[in-house]
Amino acid sequence: MRPLWVSAAYRRGGHMTQKRKDVPGKGTVKGRTETINFDEIGITNDFMFGTVFRDKEKCKELLQRILKIELIEVEVVEPQKIMKTTLIGKGIRIDIYAKDSEGNVYDIEMQTTEETDLHLRTRYYHSEMDSYQIRAGQKYFNLKQSVVIFICTFDPFADDRSIYTFETICKENKELVLADKRQTYFVNINGNREGISEDTTKLLDYFKTGQPTDSYTENIQNQVKIIREDDDWRENYMTIEMKMDQKYEQGRKMGRNEGEQNRDKELITRWLQKGKSIAEIAENLDRTEEYVKKFI
Repeated sequence: MRPLWVSAAYRRGGHMTQKRKDVPGKGTVKGRTETINFDEIGITNDFMFGTVFRDKEKCKELLQRILKIELIEVEVVEPQKIMKTTLIGKGIRIDIYAKDSEGNVYDIEMQTTEETDLHLRTRYYHSEMDSYQIRAGQKYFNLKQSVVIFICTFDPFADDRSIYTFETICKENKELVLADKRQTYFVNINGNREGISEDTTKLLDYFKTGQPTDSYTENIQNQVKIIREDDDWRENYMTIEMKMDQKYEQGRKMGRNEGEQNRDKELITRWLQKGKSIAEIAENLDRTEEYVKKFI
């Protein structure tokens, strides 16, 4: 069965989601579905990923290995400066936002859950990145390259590739490329390594296994260990997770309340059509008459 948002791919098997380990003890947070142990989280955890790759040298090497480009310098920008929403916002947050010496911008996301809206999220991220450039004084005709990268712990297109690259092309003549300066990459850490360079393979293997095999991935893993042992980072992580849980619970309550109101509206309409009075309807619903009048 094809993903709803993929026109030329099909799924092999079901959803592949990364399970959080339920390990009690110091530094655990009760997550939206599971208990999260800070001592156990690895590089594919979005908090850990965002924390480690805020280091500009690590971020620069990451971009070079995935995109196969040479970068002179990379600046990592605080996500709050890019997104018009807050950290929790609308449930979307940027993991890493970087800018190179030529002004080209990069959004790098770690994605561990298979979702059906990734294609729309890339569109949203690209638009936010364009808006940031314009707010910073850039004219639209001088917009720099905008690159969105999703590093996935699953295969988003079920085609067994390690890297999928997308840009805007002409349907009638695929050799014609629209120079809108937007590129989107989906990296599948489980994909076939054929045609993938050795340094990129070592990076993807590290994301997959958590086992470093060269000096760069060893450096990343050492930083992961340092962060795990730092009480300030632990507290920061737990605070963010609790805020996310609160936001999730608020959304659940809002959805439940909206569902109840839709049901009440349907009942009120039906009872009015049957000739029941507002007082009778209020009594049946165990609500006030003012509440019933809102739906009339």
